Amino acid sequence: MVHDEPWFDHLLDQTGEFFRVGIVGGPAFYTLKGMYNSPKGECLIRGLQAVRVNAPRCAGHCAVWGGLTSVFESSLIHVRKKDDPWTSVLSNAAAAGLLELCRGLGPASRSALIFGSGMAIFQGYLIVKNRVQSPQPDFEELDKKQKRGGIKT
Repeated sequence: MVHDEPWFDHLLDQTGEFFRVGIVGGPAFYTLKGMYNSPKGECLIRGLQAVRVNAPRCAGHCAVWGGLTSVFESSLIHVRKKDDPWTSVLSNAAAAGLLELCRGLGPASRSALIFGSGMAIFQGYLIVKNRVQSPQPDFEELDKKQKRGGIKT
């Protein structure tokens, strides 16, 4: 989350982004699912029918996920006074747990654990990727500057 952006603007942006992901990804998934589960000769019709029935629900669910994640993220940044990868991990775990709470405490805690673990793995991947892709210092050039007296140790 960008610190210059007010929390409400971040909430609207993230909710809209997640809605967009749901409105694009939902039809793709439900078209294939509807086509796979249909009798021969009705693949396209059943695929489109599955999209019509399920895509709005999928997009709405994604938007709620994005909104909850944004609220938890902003709250954690305010309470912890820092924005690090753990903020994203904890906010996604809390959103997953809250969305599954209607099914009971057991499913909610499992969902939070699974999504938190997945997000921790993803954040770890991003950290490693950033370290690998960051420019490495030219040690030979630094050594030459130090010998010339350009760098004091």
